[in-house]
Amino acid sequence: MKLKIFFLLFILVFGLGFSQSKADLIEVENINKYSEIIDKDSKITKYQFQVKGKNKTIHYQYEKKGNEIVKISREWKENSNNWWELYNDYFLLKNGERVFASQSITYTNMSNAEDIVGWSVSFWIDKNKVIHMTSLGHGKTEMDDWDYESELKDNFNYMLKTVNNYDKNRKANNK
Repeated sequence: MKLKIFFLLFILVFGLGFSQSKADLIEVENINKYSEIIDKDSKITKYQFQVKGKNKTIHYQYEKKGNEIVKISREWKENSNNWWELYNDYFLLKNGERVFASQSITYTNMSNAEDIVGWSVSFWIDKNKVIHMTSLGHGKTEMDDWDYESELKDNFNYMLKTVNNYDKNRKANNK
């Protein structure tokens, strides 16, 4: 009797886990299709600006469809001994919510300008929760204590605030 109950519970738990994975993969595919549609949309308007800091200049780009921001990205370069480190953050938005994000660091040797991709990670997001993640190279994804949910939220909020401030000033200056 215990074996039958265990087997039944095992099937139930496995079935629920599998159905959740399948639902997540369907959502990942929907996000990928949405990204392709946004990339091909001729009604998208692109903007860019720079924020100069003490030791770096951050280059922002954002795209809007009407009044809705659909993409935000930023990149900056840092000097690390004989290497340039190029950092990149990107968010795809749908109805004002994050649906996809990526981060990367590309290392370039200053002496011969040869690129070495150091690390990249992509996140598919549904209802503000990461549902799928892929990573290449060595970086933060190998750290057990990396709180990527918190970092994504903080980066997104900061980037969105910066872009909204720029966009508000851009509109005011165009009047």
